[in-house]
Amino acid sequence: MKFAIISDIHGNLPALDAVIDDAGRNGVKFFIFAGDYCISNPYPDKCIARIREIRDKYIVRGNEEKYLENLVGKDPATWTDGQMQVSYWCYQKIGADNLRYLLSQPNRIELTYGNRSLYLSHALTDFIVDEKYKGWGSSIWAAERYGDRFTSRDILREDIHTEISRDVRFQERLKTLPEGIYIFGHTHVQWSYQTEDGRHIFINPGSCGLPLDCIREGVPYTILELSDSGAVNIKERRVPFDFEKYVQSFKQSDQYKKANVWSKVNVKELEKRREHMTFFLQFVEEYAQKIGDTQRPFSVPTWEQAFVQWEKTDGA
Repeated sequence: MKFAIISDIHGNLPALDAVIDDAGRNGVKFFIFAGDYCISNPYPDKCIARIREIRDKYIVRGNEEKYLENLVGKDPATWTDGQMQVSYWCYQKIGADNLRYLLSQPNRIELTYGNRSLYLSHALTDFIVDEKYKGWGSSIWAAERYGDRFTSRDILREDIHTEISRDVRFQERLKTLPEGIYIFGHTHVQWSYQTEDGRHIFINPGSCGLPLDCIREGVPYTILELSDSGAVNIKERRVPFDFEKYVQSFKQSDQYKKANVWSKVNVKELEKRREHMTFFLQFVEEYAQKIGDTQRPFSVPTWEQAFVQWEKTDGA
């Protein structure tokens, strides 16, 4: 049985279509979706509809779905800040039936195929509750490690495996986990890891909609092939994708007009394939403190003025 593992679509319909089509050409029958279907790219409703078309699938919620859930029943007249503009825009663009479908999905799924147990959730820290593991193998880790340089899949894989193998605390935590295959996303970095005894396997397919692993080529997802005897084969795929063409269409979207600052940061991420949003949010916090603005979420003037200043820095 072949499973296509897809995560962190973030409203990028062309990327989602590309990986689904590639999975079909590779004989995939079942799909696993590991969360964060909306917010950041301008096609949230169509992405949900596309996922719903797939018959054989497992789907779990991500942290972005919580932002949408928090807006249910709230008065849009109060949505006046700058920081959350993209969430407000996204919520208003998703059809009611698609939103109900999305928010009805579970946070975790456990299933069995042959003699293998599969554990599905959005983040590795849902399985290993430790703040440290938000660090390595994350988009921030990749941006800080590779700077403005693109890296290769082989180098990225070797760097992550080196960190995992040297991490004594992580290796100790493995002993407390049930044997099985752990599937998650969240960090926007594609990687996988298998213990020497094969009892624990970790798979992060990366982000097909907003890849931030400093790899130039394509959008990622992962194929997991399981035999009836329990044999495992993992293929990390990068599907060709025209980022330049997509960015041009993004800039013509309604989201780009209505949530301009957030969208511009996303565009930088798509162009560079590395983290920018976290660093920008840190910059806005420092800027707000400097001017004595205590409003959170950030007001429109602070949000927009901070972006102007941030663009002038080397960090942008």
